[in-house]
Amino acid sequence: MTRFDHWMAEALYGSRGYYTSPRQILGARGDFTTTPKLSPLLAQKLATEIDGPVIELGPGDGTLAASIRNSLNFFSRRKLDYHLVEISPHLKERQKKNLKGKGTWHPDLATALEATGPHATIISNEFFDAFPVRILRDGKELHLDHTGQEHWLEIAHQPTSTLLKKTWPAGQRLEIAESIRDWFHSQLTHWKSGKMISIDYGGTSEEIYHRRPTGTLRAYAHHMRLYPPEAYQNPGHQDLTTDINFEDLQLWGQEVGLKTLSYQSQAQYLGTPEDGPDGAFQVLHQGRPKQ
Repeated sequence: MTRFDHWMAEALYGSRGYYTSPRQILGARGDFTTTPKLSPLLAQKLATEIDGPVIELGPGDGTLAASIRNSLNFFSRRKLDYHLVEISPHLKERQKKNLKGKGTWHPDLATALEATGPHATIISNEFFDAFPVRILRDGKELHLDHTGQEHWLEIAHQPTSTLLKKTWPAGQRLEIAESIRDWFHSQLTHWKSGKMISIDYGGTSEEIYHRRPTGTLRAYAHHMRLYPPEAYQNPGHQDLTTDINFEDLQLWGQEVGLKTLSYQSQAQYLGTPEDGPDGAFQVLHQGRPKQ
């Protein structure tokens, strides 16, 4: 029996995981398409946020990084110190191709900060939604057996989340990305000053669970969206994701000394219609002021 977040971590990042095995996972032949591949607006806006070295987390195929470079004038582009944090060797090769090698690659944020120094602008687009989650329901926690069957067992230890401070209808499934909190505590302690801009789909807990009693977990394979139990099939061959609870991102940021600077929809951030595709994404600015 495997606790769900451990199963999800293996399915995405294990030796035969979705992100660690060679395959086309972005664009027309892959399983999903990200905003920067559809429009340059996001890159153009992010280019105005740069203050010092830039670290991009989970940069996909490098489209956003390339678009940010192209959004800068000649002199700013020459001075740009751009660092990319990527664990997938296959995506790393695609990023290098798209960027023509103009960047510095690192396996984690801590290593990137050793190269940039403690002050940097950290950006991410659809990075946190690929973190493993624990799934709770009615005081029990989801585990899967080797056939992918669900089993609800006693919770070994309670995670830290804003979700557990609220009252939910019986049967409501809640996803808590304890792995993101662990990342905040292990990686962001090395970051001493700057701004972190996190862009992802999600919202407040009330927004993401409205009329969704089975939660937000789903899988994507060949542009098809699959929900449990189909989402548990073929681990390693399909993407697994959940909506981001931005209340938790703000809470966990506060735990490591970050200040929430702003929180808004991507549509508000870019000045585009709320009923368009940008309305589904949220933009969280967190910062650590210079001491």
